[in-house]
Amino acid sequence: MYATAHAYAKINLGLKILARRSDGFHELRTVFQTISLADRLELTLHRGRGVTLTTTGLPIPTGRANLAVRAAELAAHRFAIPGAIAITLHKLIPLGAGLGGGSSDAAAVLRMLARAARRPPALGDLLALARELGSDVPLFLLGGTVLGLGRGDEVYALPDLAPWHCILAMPRSASTSGLATPAAFADWDRRHRAQLTEKVRSSTLMEFCSLVDQVLPAFRTLRNRGSQEPKVHAGIENDFLAGVLSLSPDFPRIHRQLCRTSAAWVGLTGSGAAQFGLFSRAEPAKAVATALARRHCTWRARFVPRRVVQHGVQFES
Repeated sequence: MYATAHAYAKINLGLKILARRSDGFHELRTVFQTISLADRLELTLHRGRGVTLTTTGLPIPTGRANLAVRAAELAAHRFAIPGAIAITLHKLIPLGAGLGGGSSDAAAVLRMLARAARRPPALGDLLALARELGSDVPLFLLGGTVLGLGRGDEVYALPDLAPWHCILAMPRSASTSGLATPAAFADWDRRHRAQLTEKVRSSTLMEFCSLVDQVLPAFRTLRNRGSQEPKVHAGIENDFLAGVLSLSPDFPRIHRQLCRTSAAWVGLTGSGAAQFGLFSRAEPAKAVATALARRHCTWRARFVPRRVVQHGVQFES
């Protein structure tokens, strides 16, 4: 069997941290959105044993340090898939940017191997397997616009948003190593330890639910009208943003530059390092990307709907 798949990146349309859980993780509320920046994977089943990984593009870990390899090993065991698995990964999504590239690669491997199983697993079983690999892996099995609860691993499909244009930017200094998520959570704990009361958690939860209920419909209306005003991101912020902006002058510089544009939404994805601006039209998005690229790493993308993600695996016998 030979299969190919695109592993799409994601951004977070707001991210609220409630508190640290008893299992050591943090309780989150977020809305994920898949975008067209993507890795490409090829997977071949052949005689033999084990999992091999060949990579091109951006430098990434190989062997079991790579989540795609661990996903292949886990799926082969659970789905009783015989033979050896060879994966070729063409890496375009930067590491440590908050774009979920490694998790998306793992989800793509799960989807490809699920189709190879004698008894293809139900989506619920596949989601449970994804949760074993990482908190961001389940969202990529759904794709499109997704509500994330719990650690971010409890996912629910939301109606797809229109195909907004997305400009991503991060400092060149962060492009080689990115930002570590555990360190970002530790920094948030230090900043908010005195505020972590049940009352605050309840208030934050209700605030997030209200904002999702109000902001996403407004976001659809703006796109349908071809308008970029008023800005709709206010109030549904990413709780990691304040910490990221304090890391180096380049982060607030990017943030200010994006906020001065006609972007309908400016935000941080994941725990950083990438920030984004969303535009309803291609022309202003291109102009902003060109300006940012003079000093920073910059990417252009568009929103990817659920049907594209879920039908993105191609097979040959």
